[in-house]
Amino acid sequence: MNHLLDLIKAAGIPLYHLPTGNENLLAREFGMNASVPRLLAALHRNLVLRVDLGMCNGRAFSLMASIGPDAGVIHRVHASRTRANGHVAYIKPVLDELIRPHLPRLTVTVDGESIAHGQRGFVVVANSRHYGLRIDPCPRANVADGLLDAAFFPASSAAVALGWMLAARCRLLLQHPSCLRASGRVIEVRSQDADAPCQIDGEIGPVGDLTETPGQALWRCTAEPQAVSILVPE
Repeated sequence: MNHLLDLIKAAGIPLYHLPTGNENLLAREFGMNASVPRLLAALHRNLVLRVDLGMCNGRAFSLMASIGPDAGVIHRVHASRTRANGHVAYIKPVLDELIRPHLPRLTVTVDGESIAHGQRGFVVVANSRHYGLRIDPCPRANVADGLLDAAFFPASSAAVALGWMLAARCRLLLQHPSCLRASGRVIEVRSQDADAPCQIDGEIGPVGDLTETPGQALWRCTAEPQAVSILVPE
């Protein structure tokens, strides 16, 4: 789905996601399922909603971009994958990431205001509230508000990063003062580690642009309001 976003945007044709993958987060966002009668009813009703896209260093995403251990898992999966796989294919990459986690030092700014500066951890930039395994680190993200939500999680070890994921899964993040979050149209993430991994929509993301500081990388995420049309089932 992620690789089709530019074509969908250019064609202007409403999108309906008939879910056949692992998580199908875009389908979950709009209540789509694999029911053909539900799809036919949506075509008959023809209710279309304009929603936002995110852009990360020139790459479009519908759901989220992130830099840190979850992106490290995606990179590990990609390196070992030779065909489409289910959730089982993620077990070893997750274990490998827990042993040697990617926790770069990050500086995060939202519309020019800093929310984290040179702290070790990971960041999620969300267009949608949904995330894999219903972890949902940005539960207030809205695909139609013209904004992106950013959540920075300070972590110096795999155990702390895993704790953040469990807190998100248990819906405890919004009450946690150490989780730094904001929303805006332009979110910039600067890493002091040039090889920090990035993922978008569960795919390998763009490399960080080189900055004026050697050895660092920069990701610039922007919101494109009402960029694509969605055919909604109800």
